[in-house]
Amino acid sequence: MEEETIENRRLLETISDTLIDLATGPRILLLLAIFGVYSLAAMGPAYRRIETLSGGVGAIDFLIIYSPEKAYDMIAAYGQQGRYYYAAIALTLDTVFPILLGLVFSFVLTYVFHRAYSEKGVLQRAVLVPPAAIVADLLENIGIATMLLTYPQKLPAVALLASAFSTVKWTAVSAEAVLVVVGLVSWLVKAGFRGDQTGQ
Repeated sequence: MEEETIENRRLLETISDTLIDLATGPRILLLLAIFGVYSLAAMGPAYRRIETLSGGVGAIDFLIIYSPEKAYDMIAAYGQQGRYYYAAIALTLDTVFPILLGLVFSFVLTYVFHRAYSEKGVLQRAVLVPPAAIVADLLENIGIATMLLTYPQKLPAVALLASAFSTVKWTAVSAEAVLVVVGLVSWLVKAGFRGDQTGQ
């Protein structure tokens, strides 16, 4: 057990050290540009089409939590064309999106936390959140695609799992945003404190 704990710590140290090397200002700006273009050029039009095909119902994965009944009411509203289209998006474009978003948050959190905190353990815990968001998002997509492609058969257990993954996804994304703000505030406070010390 103790050896396993030591191995886990070493793995986290290796990951955090690698991220520290990779998370440079120019790379973060490049990632943000790629993410912005992908969101506007690919994801935006795809989800607008889903909304059009569904008569304004929108996409299931924008919901934080939902019941099987709610999910299948939305799926019925998509129509056959909308269901096939949404499933295709969930299994293609929307697999790239969470990975890009996770990389952006991983790099930004690493960049900020490395400068805000001297203790590596703080960074190591923070960088675990983006992978959790990625995995939850991808599993949610699989659940949604499964429901779309098997309709009119209803799979309440799959709907409940997809809803649970959606909740985890949005919780993790919210946590990422909060962590970035906390890290930025800590970094600014630390920089201000150093400035005061230098001024003295």
